[in-house]
Amino acid sequence: MAFGPRVKPMKQSFLRHTRPWAKVTALGVSLILTPWNQAMAQTTASDQDKPITSEALADKTYPPVQVVDTPLEYRQFERVEITGSAILAKEAKQALPLQIIDRREIERSGATNLVELIQRLPVMSNFSELGSVTGTLSGGPETAAIHGNQSGTLVLLNGRRLPYYGSQTIVGERAVVDLNFVPLVAVEKIEILTDGASSRYGSDAVAGVINIITKSEQQGVGIQVGGTLPQGGHGLNQSVNLSWGKGRLQRDGYNLRAYFVAETTEAVLAKHREVSSQGARSLQIDGNTWWQKANYGQYSAPAKNYRDAQGVLRNDYFLRTGQCETGWYELYRGECDKNTQGNMTLYPKTDKQLLYVQGDKVLNNRWVLFAEGLVGRYDQITVPNGSYWSKDVPNEDGSRQYLLDIVPLQLVKQKYANRIHNAVLGLRGEQSGWDFVTSVSSGKHHVVRSYTEGLLLSRLTTLSLPPEVIGQEPAQYSAANLSAIEPYRRTEKRVMDTGWTQLDSFNFLASREWMETENGPVGVGVGLDVRREAVFYEAPVYNNASEAYQRSYRPNFDARRSNWATHLEITAPVGPDSEITAALRHDQYSDFGSVQTGKAGWKWKPHRSWLFRGSLGTGFRAPSLGQLLPNKTKIYDTFDYVTNDWLAVANQGNPLLKPERSMQTTWGMRFEPDQRLTMGADLWQLNIQDIFGVLSVRQILDNPENRLRYVVDGEILQPNQNLGKSIQRGLDYDVQIRQPTDIGRLRVTLRGTHMLKSVNQDAVTGAMLSNVARSGDGWTTTVARNQWTLSSQLERADWTGGASLHYRSGEQEKTVLIDADGQQLDYTGRVPGYWTLDVASRWQIKPQWQLSASVVNLTNRLPPLRMAMQVNVLLGVDTRYANYLGRNLRVKMDYKF
Repeated sequence: MAFGPRVKPMKQSFLRHTRPWAKVTALGVSLILTPWNQAMAQTTASDQDKPITSEALADKTYPPVQVVDTPLEYRQFERVEITGSAILAKEAKQALPLQIIDRREIERSGATNLVELIQRLPVMSNFSELGSVTGTLSGGPETAAIHGNQSGTLVLLNGRRLPYYGSQTIVGERAVVDLNFVPLVAVEKIEILTDGASSRYGSDAVAGVINIITKSEQQGVGIQVGGTLPQGGHGLNQSVNLSWGKGRLQRDGYNLRAYFVAETTEAVLAKHREVSSQGARSLQIDGNTWWQKANYGQYSAPAKNYRDAQGVLRNDYFLRTGQCETGWYELYRGECDKNTQGNMTLYPKTDKQLLYVQGDKVLNNRWVLFAEGLVGRYDQITVPNGSYWSKDVPNEDGSRQYLLDIVPLQLVKQKYANRIHNAVLGLRGEQSGWDFVTSVSSGKHHVVRSYTEGLLLSRLTTLSLPPEVIGQEPAQYSAANLSAIEPYRRTEKRVMDTGWTQLDSFNFLASREWMETENGPVGVGVGLDVRREAVFYEAPVYNNASEAYQRSYRPNFDARRSNWATHLEITAPVGPDSEITAALRHDQYSDFGSVQTGKAGWKWKPHRSWLFRGSLGTGFRAPSLGQLLPNKTKIYDTFDYVTNDWLAVANQGNPLLKPERSMQTTWGMRFEPDQRLTMGADLWQLNIQDIFGVLSVRQILDNPENRLRYVVDGEILQPNQNLGKSIQRGLDYDVQIRQPTDIGRLRVTLRGTHMLKSVNQDAVTGAMLSNVARSGDGWTTTVARNQWTLSSQLERADWTGGASLHYRSGEQEKTVLIDADGQQLDYTGRVPGYWTLDVASRWQIKPQWQLSASVVNLTNRLPPLRMAMQVNVLLGVDTRYANYLGRNLRVKMDYKF
């Protein structure tokens, strides 16, 4: 079998197609049956065969009974799953570039939730976060993205997959896990593998893996109450965390843990931050005013614009002064437009409740049964558009038609209601020299998008308002005028669409020391994974529309597929100071066929202080179920300057879409002379081919061949395709210094990523284009050249305090500006680098009391203004790259009963 990803169509029968893997599968099945059979056997055959007679009982003498309080006999299962490896071990392998964030570091960080903790790491960029939900119709998951590769980052909970985000689409990247549904209070540590791991986990582990590992023990009852107050008081956060635990596995033969989280956050509007307050921005270049436009309108209350008898748009303030008043822009010569961005949501209002429970039960001295369950709800409420419903109102003599916002009907509010549940049942233990972990799990993520406010029962064409309202503030409207408006208000919410994803999994892992050599044991690990995926989408709002309209605009769909995989890993010493690892994996999908991947690794430790490591591996990412469907979805309309006509833009799924294929290499070193100093660096490269994507509207319209192929019957068709390749290369580094002092232990840590290369192939020209420190100009993402965090903490017995400095380097931005006469200017500017300083402290007041306080962004630095727009609908900001809350104070109190 060739080493590397290989995709084959399913032309043979399933049995013949997988015959090379039959032996591995048979081995896996036999090993699977072994632990369950052995775990349930509570008596031995020799005991059962001995007859018990009355004579034997009479002749038997008994010693005095002595009651001794001894712990339950239980052989501690010390070997656990290691992120990125199929071989169970006591600790993580130094051969892997693994970043570990333990519980102490989590507490020192001051993070209030898992999303914040992970997204602030320097290795993360270009993830989806809370600010991205404004204006989108596809939902607002908050995700992780190792080295900027969101869909190539696999997120696990205790080594097992969670269901994808529930609102899937035909086009785009939605194969992600929402981090909101894992309570941080339950997390013991987080392992981040910054190396591809498809040979262990299969699809989605192209860039790396994040394994969230929860606590293995919790004693008593704990309550944690916290709050966050941002600058200006907007975005107030309040949270309550409850924890409960009972039993110790080694002493009692069982343990139970439960965690409950309730959290609410108030919205932050665009007008609450100066950098996001304006819907249009101007630059003075060569004596001319050039505009970047995003959110603006001609209507207002009181009405300022009107159309005269000839239909010409006029504004009295502009006619008197020659300029527009504050909050208005002269975007078109002689006209004034109002800023509508201020009331849009910068960060939405959120409401979250989570319940996470775990338990372990000793079956005998070799086997433990474990289970876990997760249920949660998470609501996000946004104002996606700053424009009100509007009406033309004539003046007394009818010579003017004033453009009036009907403010009493309120702005439209959009709500995403997320619901999730996930359950796991498994067994771990050892038998006949093998270590086993096996489990079954089932999870579902459900998302409902609805409009809750600002809706109409009927069109405003029949609404009649007197001229007096033209110059009034909405608060001054008479009861009669409000009564005239009220019948048009819809008070019931309107469900726009609903979707869910479901994942059912079976996982089996077994490993052992295969043989001994003079340099150490040879380890072997085998595994079997079986998954069943399902996706569903429905747009009830269009149920009464024609069938043709439903199919073309927001088609309903549902799809299912199954996947099984076997994998094998061997680790062997090749000398007293080095070892090698080799792994192979075969995946079989019911919809597109099979994929093979492999990985080879090497570790060399010439001195107790030095370690060198390297790896080479191949990977893949399967297309999502939605991307493979042959359905078509209309997105929007665009103007074609060649035909002077409007064209519909429609995305379409593609059943022939192939998996993305990847190859990664890593070379690293670590220097750890003692416990006081550790440092290391890993040089990595990730090459991806057959990238999922669609041709842009400009790539279609500006290319004659593409125009002929994709513009059909007044419609621009954008099918999902495998488009070109990408290459990324960078350096991850870390340094940690621990130094005991007279006043406590000092800890200084530096973590960072330096990006050397990030290029993507243009689908039309074939040119490799870089997005390192570049934004705009057609890019939807940008990669910072440098990201790092420098932190220091002083630890004492009852007090810990510290500070963290976060830095992101600047970038060049390109966009097109337009003046009031419609002329265009290609603009190139500079977005400067950005840093923030956080301080945090924690006091152990009493054994049961703990107080934590922190100030995030102590100097209240706001991110720099951005003129180029990529993903966010708000001008001036991009919430993926910086936090716009400003300085915020956080206080948290813990009490343990």
